[in-house]
Amino acid sequence: MDQSNKDHLPAVPEEKPNLVKATKDFFGNALSTVKGKDLTALVEEFSSEMTLVAEGLSDDQARLHDLYQNLSSQQTIDKEETEAGIQRVADAVKETGDRIKKAESLLTTMRQDLDHLQKEIDRQQDAFTQYTKKAEEKKAKKMDNLSGMIRQLTWLVGVAGGAWIIVTILNLFK
Repeated sequence: MDQSNKDHLPAVPEEKPNLVKATKDFFGNALSTVKGKDLTALVEEFSSEMTLVAEGLSDDQARLHDLYQNLSSQQTIDKEETEAGIQRVADAVKETGDRIKKAESLLTTMRQDLDHLQKEIDRQQDAFTQYTKKAEEKKAKKMDNLSGMIRQLTWLVGVAGGAWIIVTILNLFK
């Protein structure tokens, strides 16, 4: 092999105890031939870029953590508000159910009272009808009695008038 081809080949490590150094030198020579830069400069550049990336990732992670905390807090607040809202609705439903039961009870009581009043009205109507019948019967009886009395009075007046006429005629002949 000629000398120009040997320059492009990586250096072969000679000692085994310096295997790490030899490997580093091998990659350093390989990269320097490709890019023309020193391995140390590349490592420093890589380290600075990785540090920048790590700081960016750390900032992103911190923002994500803050966002997670905010979302977790908001979720807790929303959950509590939702549970409170559900409890209010449940209480309102229970209260409405209680009101409906009271209204049904009151309606049942009112129906019973109405039935009782209807029976009382029916009883009063029956009593009034019986009273009216008795009054009419009494009136009819009274009318019959009055009619009989008028007939008797008429006879009595007729007899008295006849007697008077007879007495008057007798007195004329005397």
